[in-house]
Amino acid sequence: MEAYGETSRPQAEVGGQGGVAALERGLAILGAFAHGRAVLGLAELATATGLYKSTILRLLTSLLRLGYMQRLDDGRYRLGATVFHLGRIYQGSFNLREAVEPVLRSLMTRTGETASLYVRDGDNEVCLHRVPSANPVRDAGLAEGDRFPIDGSACSQVISAFGGAAGAEYDAIRRKVVMVARPSRRVPGVAAVVCPVIGVDQKPVGALILSGPEARFTDAAVAMMRDAILDEASALTRRLGGNPGSLVPTQV
Repeated sequence: MEAYGETSRPQAEVGGQGGVAALERGLAILGAFAHGRAVLGLAELATATGLYKSTILRLLTSLLRLGYMQRLDDGRYRLGATVFHLGRIYQGSFNLREAVEPVLRSLMTRTGETASLYVRDGDNEVCLHRVPSANPVRDAGLAEGDRFPIDGSACSQVISAFGGAAGAEYDAIRRKVVMVARPSRRVPGVAAVVCPVIGVDQKPVGALILSGPEARFTDAAVAMMRDAILDEASALTRRLGGNPGSLVPTQV
């Protein structure tokens, strides 16, 4: 028997979903460093991954040799330069539209309303991507590329709050996460549900918006939209390298 209760024979090479188990274990070690956990010891890696310490040590040998991990003088570990290099390659090849459009289509299908992504550009917010509602009566007055000054609209307030704006009103928005505007301050007769999207280093990417005729934004409809937009914003945040845990409301 090996130390820590493992047999000397390697564990099965095929993962439960048809993958390679050893590779998945190695990736689990890398994944343990997510969300700001910059340096971890062997015991912490074992707790985070559920792997035996002896298994981790074997995998670390390869990860260290290939530059995915670094061992510090105190015996703890951190991610290596190879991870950073791959991240830069990913950033250079990443197409935001490819990540955002499926989310907007899903939101439109789930809610029946127009779904958009707005981003900040200096003192303005810009409609970067938009999927119109299939309803014949819809929010049709805006289009991709439309630009508005940062003001008191729900979208502007969400973008400002999650961009670090100070003040009690922004603290309240950060606690609620999702803002509802019935009617919208910007377009008469239109209502909106707004939720932030977070990216790498917890920096805001922009805001997802569901918009449509105010008459359709009943209490029941808004409750459904709130759940849908939180769900999709969390999924997009995860894909963009942010922590979806920051999108958990602490105040309704």
